[in-house]
Amino acid sequence: MQATTPDVTSTNPWKRPLLGLAIFIESISFIILTNARFEGQGMITSFFRFSTKGDIISNTLYLFTMFLLLRAIVKPSLISMRRILVLLIASVMIFVVTLQARNFEVGEFPRIASITYLCCRALFLALLIPRREYDFVHLTGILQVLRNTILVLISAVVFAFIFSFTYTVSSDYTELKRFNGDAAVILGAAVWHGNELGDRPSPTLLERIKVGEDLLKRTIVAKVVATGGNVSGEKTEAEVAKIELIKSGIEENRVVAETRSHSTLEQILFIRDELVNKQGWKRFIIISDQYHLARVIEMCKFNGVEAIGAPSNIKQTVVDLAYYRVRESVALLAYWIIGK
Repeated sequence: MQATTPDVTSTNPWKRPLLGLAIFIESISFIILTNARFEGQGMITSFFRFSTKGDIISNTLYLFTMFLLLRAIVKPSLISMRRILVLLIASVMIFVVTLQARNFEVGEFPRIASITYLCCRALFLALLIPRREYDFVHLTGILQVLRNTILVLISAVVFAFIFSFTYTVSSDYTELKRFNGDAAVILGAAVWHGNELGDRPSPTLLERIKVGEDLLKRTIVAKVVATGGNVSGEKTEAEVAKIELIKSGIEENRVVAETRSHSTLEQILFIRDELVNKQGWKRFIIISDQYHLARVIEMCKFNGVEAIGAPSNIKQTVVDLAYYRVRESVALLAYWIIGK
């Protein structure tokens, strides 16, 4: 870090009011985002609920941010006017993305918006955490801000990566039988079309279907719910999965097809609204890829759905596996904080 600049020790009377404005913007953003997280999933907003990891992380992040801002207000001489102005810009950017989170329906919030929010939040923390001042006049100071922002973001992603990598799922049929699930749910994946071969499951979807087939044939569950929609004019992921199960010898009345969802969150809300609330089913075995199941079960917990994960046996290259794990870690982090 660079040595303290003359601007830091100045007694600029605008420092405390501007930091107070940052606290106000952050608090409004927190209220809007919390509302968006709950209402966007069809739930009544509950502020400072600590019953799930998403609740804990989002609330702790807000409280930690408030601590850092109050620390700066108590000792404004330790933060320069330039840093406060950059901090306010980041805060406004966070606020703008937060407003967009409120306006989008479930499953429609753009991935780029989630990434933008996470980057702005990392920048905000990178500006607040260090006690030494950044030298914004020189390139080295700007590079320090960039470096610290990347470090904050990478640390958060690594935390989510470790969490998802070590998340407990089960392929043990005895354990799955003991869970006594009302149904297994096959989460949708890509369907291949064309080449005169008709609609057929991709390797990813096929491996999930095989797990569902095993659970039915071993009488671990009485029914399987296949989920996933598609574009107009083509068979949906759920329909293709159902056809594949029937071809393997499963009775048609043991397979339920949900054909309208287009995202993982929509599929979890279908389980909650249609299967739990309307059908009275209680427990579910969720079938997906191992790296995907951590986020899926976190969604279930947030929405009060009792579920256990059963991973597929999909084989992937090291590069593909690394890519999907990192992508899922970012998606899990975004779900914890944004709820979409």
